[in-house]
Amino acid sequence: MRDFTYICPETIDEVCQLLSEQENAFLIAGGQSLLPLLRLRAADLSCLIDINGLKNANYITFENQQVKVGPTARHAEVAESETVKNHCLVLSQVASHIGDVQVRNRGTICGSVANADPAGDPPVLSALLDVEIQATSVRGETIYSGSDFFQGFYATNLEEDEFITEVRFPKISSPTGVGYEKWEPSEGAYPVATVGALITLEGDLISQAKIVTGAIEPGPTFSEDAANILLGQKPTTELITEAAISIGENSDPIEDAEGSILFKQELMKTLSKRAITTAVDCAQGGA
Repeated sequence: MRDFTYICPETIDEVCQLLSEQENAFLIAGGQSLLPLLRLRAADLSCLIDINGLKNANYITFENQQVKVGPTARHAEVAESETVKNHCLVLSQVASHIGDVQVRNRGTICGSVANADPAGDPPVLSALLDVEIQATSVRGETIYSGSDFFQGFYATNLEEDEFITEVRFPKISSPTGVGYEKWEPSEGAYPVATVGALITLEGDLISQAKIVTGAIEPGPTFSEDAANILLGQKPTTELITEAAISIGENSDPIEDAEGSILFKQELMKTLSKRAITTAVDCAQGGA
């Protein structure tokens, strides 16, 4: 490993200044994605900025109908937070199944969103819920929309001198429901396929439908055709099945060691049906 400078700032302003001055600077909070890259010498690192010493950065609050997650809040803390459970239960559910115990105890929501791993759970959920992503630099704060923040393999709209200082998840309650499903070859392994569904009901008809797939493609991908199948219709089992089949058949998976294109398409049909069914149940007032 090449030599690099290690700095542990105490304020967000210090971090922003360092990012504006240092070339090839990387942030570390949990390090669950960065450390493997460093071991493989796959990162051209000259300055490592450890943000674990930031003051008032580890928080989970509820304000203005949003769950706000700070830059050093761990997955495990988000999963166990009563604030999250009361206002955005799906975030707690997703956080409680990210990676293994070590990843959940060290990794952060903000870090996962910034890293934009195609197999990561927070990016898919952030796109689905259209979260507000607050990024900070010496130029001030920028708010990005989760629905168009992710741009492919480990790519986002984040500028090189910015870092994510808060992610804001909307309050979810009936008549809106969210379902999230994924398949992993073993516990703690990277997901092979994920899907999130958001359904809003108006009476007994679907007034809003969003489906986002993950892991099978370079980044979170919206399934517009499936959403259009659902809109304005009663959420029957037959309709949900039709939408799920559309998601699988219209997906464009990457074939790799985890499975063929056909395998992943069939997997997406199953996961999608479960996610949409859960979202409808929650929208109708289910747990």
